[in-house]
Amino acid sequence: MFDHTSRANAVYDVASAKWHTYTELAEEVYRVAETLHVPAKSLVFCFCRNDYQCLCGYLAGLEAGHASALLDDGTAASFQTSLIDLYRPNFIVHSSAAEIQGTNGEYQLMDKRGPCVWRRKSAPDTVIHNSLALLLSTSGSTGTPKFVRLSLDNLLANARSIVDGLSIHPGDRAITSLPFHYSYGLSIINTHLLTGASLVLTNEGLTSRAFWNTVRDLECSSFAGVPYSYQILHRLGLPGSDFPSLRTMTQAGGRLENGLVDQFFRNMAARGGRFFVMYGQTEATARIAILDPKWLPEKLGSAGRPISGGAIRIHGDSGPLAPGAVGELVYSGPNVMLGYAVNRSELSAGDDLKGTLHTGDLGSLDRDGFVYISGRLNRYAKLSGIRLNLDELEAMLKDHGPSAAVGIEDKLVIFCEGLQETALSHCRDELARRLSIHHRLLDFRVIPKLPLKANGKIDYTLLEQTARC
Repeated sequence: MFDHTSRANAVYDVASAKWHTYTELAEEVYRVAETLHVPAKSLVFCFCRNDYQCLCGYLAGLEAGHASALLDDGTAASFQTSLIDLYRPNFIVHSSAAEIQGTNGEYQLMDKRGPCVWRRKSAPDTVIHNSLALLLSTSGSTGTPKFVRLSLDNLLANARSIVDGLSIHPGDRAITSLPFHYSYGLSIINTHLLTGASLVLTNEGLTSRAFWNTVRDLECSSFAGVPYSYQILHRLGLPGSDFPSLRTMTQAGGRLENGLVDQFFRNMAARGGRFFVMYGQTEATARIAILDPKWLPEKLGSAGRPISGGAIRIHGDSGPLAPGAVGELVYSGPNVMLGYAVNRSELSAGDDLKGTLHTGDLGSLDRDGFVYISGRLNRYAKLSGIRLNLDELEAMLKDHGPSAAVGIEDKLVIFCEGLQETALSHCRDELARRLSIHHRLLDFRVIPKLPLKANGKIDYTLLEQTARC
């Protein structure tokens, strides 16, 4: 994954306020990998924070040849326990040396120098497939025990394609603005290590003054965000002229409204920088398409062209569709996952998808091969016999600020951040008129802040639960 002999700075850990060279990183990874050494391929649970210890734990799992599941260390203890019971990992890598809750003494602390490594006293007899290297949650906040199964070849192929698409080079320095147990955040780690660039690891949120002080003081050149991140930056007027080192901004994790894409593209271009719109899925390791800023504003609204080594087709009920027609986006490439797993026994499965992924996303291709995403196959609601695309509905409300819509039985519940009651009533009447439905079918609710998963995406499951209350 990286050059073990380089003495260049690899990682700055904000928690310890210390730089680590690539040679030092390699030595620590070797040390942790030795603690993980057992003859049989094993499962490692790595509960992650954006810090040096957890980075070493992730890389040590790869170095030892095991399969590692990257998990949010902020997940509720009860859910951590249920995952451990279900998957019975051979090792647990954690930032804490405290007893792992709910495991009834089944794990023994092997190393507490950081990261702390726990080993299961009795090894499960399930054989783990030789190709399996990584498990990533499909829910972002690990709300379900379902994981995407990825190989080392998947990781390396996607990292190389992203490096090619973004022209990442050794002089770049990225700040971890996303958690690295999320595929987008992990892709930042992998691509910068692969090219000999440097990383700044922090758990500070992007609304924190400390985060932006770090960007400025350590001269970070790259920032990554999901749509909600850029909505927040827009409100805060960031980044301003105080951050001259910031040369690259990337956006993925959902569609960002065209007005903000154009705004950030022009702001970055004015300072000699670049703004990339991207599209991907965890099931494709991270990235599927990249829009080079040289195509803006001509291709505004597009998520770009397929990454190197990949191909995109649009399928309808009867097969491939012509340019401009909307259908399901089907992606093929070496970064397509092996398949899913919902329990430990499924870790023995091989390559179920054979390099082809039916994404579940709706979109179209233009005649130049640029992809346009229009929504999800399952993001629909039906009111008074009218089938409504909830992604398109949210786009109609973008001028009123962040909003999210969920379909509940015979009505739509629309959550809006910070709107006043008078503005809420106006929005409801305007939307009812545009959709040609009665306004009583639209239940608008003010919410201080939309709930987000750990990966920065809107938590629609929690909103649905709230809507039913």
